[in-house]
Amino acid sequence: MLDVFYISYNESFADENYELLKVFAPHAQRVHGVKGIFEAHKAAAQKAKTSHFYVVDADAVIEEEFQFKFVPDQLTDAYPGVPETNCVFTYRSRNPVNDLIYGYGAVKLFPRAPFLELNDWSVDMTTSIGCPFVPKFQISNVTAFNTDPFNTWKSAFRECVKLSSNIIDNNDNIDDEYRLKVWQTRGMKRPYGEYAILGAEQGGEFGKTYQNDKSALKMINDFEWLERKFEEAI
Repeated sequence: MLDVFYISYNESFADENYELLKVFAPHAQRVHGVKGIFEAHKAAAQKAKTSHFYVVDADAVIEEEFQFKFVPDQLTDAYPGVPETNCVFTYRSRNPVNDLIYGYGAVKLFPRAPFLELNDWSVDMTTSIGCPFVPKFQISNVTAFNTDPFNTWKSAFRECVKLSSNIIDNNDNIDDEYRLKVWQTRGMKRPYGEYAILGAEQGGEFGKTYQNDKSALKMINDFEWLERKFEEAI
């Protein structure tokens, strides 16, 4: 069984979600309070004892049917000439505000070795470690990001910067455009839906404006900067 890591920072709901995760993965370990998304993932890689490890975000509420049983096979190709063991796998999650189902906020499975060698990363964690990306179509969780105004806005802003800037290599631009439009138009009547739509609109604009400026795009991973941006937004 592969290691499972739950990554949290200062989310008010993190303890509750971690306890739920342990129902499905009693061996899950927690990486808590590490500043920076890259740094938290690298801390998980350093703690891992298995060749690959699962990552569960703090706002993930695991689906009852999901199991952490998949183990990549060196003898099975994910793509021609590319064994499963060399890949990053991402499941799907449900968005509770706009009902989209795709990889945003879903459980991910990483190979450990590339993280140990990596010293920096791009805007998106999943596609930054230089390994082929493989989508898994099982739904792993609900990404329950809409817990308060700031977390809702922040989550929508960050995701829509990625969707509008085309920063993620090999993504389907048509899918990105559709998802961006849904983020920006659906869910107003859901809890904190107005903050999701506001964040999506502003994130979409930011991503288009700075799509050729990676240093600006990387600011979406600075939570203190995001807090300032949110205060300006409202």
